Amino acid sequence: MQLNEQHFITYECVNAIGTSLELSPMIDHFLKIFSHQTGALASVYWEYLPAERHYEQLCIYGEKSFEKFFISPNNMLQDFAVICIPKHEKILLHIKAHDDWIVFLFHDKDTDIEIIKTIIHSFKLKLENAIFACKNFLELKTINETLALRIEEEVSKNRKKDKQIMQQSRLAQMGEMISMIAHQWRQPLGSISTVAASLKLKMALNRFNLDEQQGRDEQKKFIEDATNKIEDYVKFLTHTIDDFRNFFKPDKQQESVTGLSLVQRTLEIIGKALEINGITITVENHATKTFFTYTNEVTQVILNILKNAEDVIKERCIKNGCITIVITESNHAQYISISDNAGGIPQEVLPYIFEPYYSTKSEKNGTGLGLYMSKTIIEEHCGGKITAQNDAQGALFILELREK
Repeated sequence: MQLNEQHFITYECVNAIGTSLELSPMIDHFLKIFSHQTGALASVYWEYLPAERHYEQLCIYGEKSFEKFFISPNNMLQDFAVICIPKHEKILLHIKAHDDWIVFLFHDKDTDIEIIKTIIHSFKLKLENAIFACKNFLELKTINETLALRIEEEVSKNRKKDKQIMQQSRLAQMGEMISMIAHQWRQPLGSISTVAASLKLKMALNRFNLDEQQGRDEQKKFIEDATNKIEDYVKFLTHTIDDFRNFFKPDKQQESVTGLSLVQRTLEIIGKALEINGITITVENHATKTFFTYTNEVTQVILNILKNAEDVIKERCIKNGCITIVITESNHAQYISISDNAGGIPQEVLPYIFEPYYSTKSEKNGTGLGLYMSKTIIEEHCGGKITAQNDAQGALFILELREK
């Protein structure tokens, strides 16, 4: 297998990871891509069920005639364990992902198993993080599905007791915070995994000639750049927790900013993901004044709108997807307009998009909280206004930001 081919296989497999927050579809897609790219005859994913204390076959890919080679794994196996089946000239490669196992079946004679292991090792961390995120999301989804029912029951029982009603409202807000934290963390965690996988791959493939000073300098710069990126993402994760922890405190300090600085700060977080998905960002700035607002919260609102635009562009397979951000000002406010070319929001949906738990992405695990929280942040916390409409090409969101 040539080096370029290894890179291509790794790139295809990395792109196949994290395509869904549902574990089964995500793993099923990954098994198909990996098996196709590496020549695996078949593959299977064994999920460990702690309550039953046994493994269950979650996904399998390949012809039915190969199913006889797969048996439930046991804890005696080591990660990257290779089991030969001489009678059938086959090899089984076992990869452990947290408590689960992924097993691939190859031809004995036609497969360079060490190269396959190196390729898997380069993106294994990202794969494990994606599996972990899927399982966490399922847990969060279950919590959110039951939380609304529990609140409704308690409010019905204690309608005459204002204090208990207020407590139930507080629990609902806590549930919303948990969902929003998961939403905010997804992109930075994915970026951290990508940087780590790139770092591991280059080290595993010995891309730097350490016998020469130039090679050592290149390695040092590459490692420094990678660690700096990871540090930036970790700082954002930390700030997000602090922001949500302080969300309901009235004594937070406003900062002096410009509309452009808010947009630039947001693009530092999501810009790379948009670029990878072929989405062009255009920023037009016609404002120069500074104003006071809650910087982190407004950044989260812009991030949420951009992420929604990215999702709908990808969902509708828009070629040459683009997002345009226009910043203008008046005597008392600045306006950030965000539009896309994805065709717009259905008219029957448009009046309800800011309502809690209303989502057009139910089949994709949409919580219906993103735009609701954005409206709360802009209108209740920042004293501004957020509106949505359709223009000639797609959806248009306008943030009106005023000093509170």
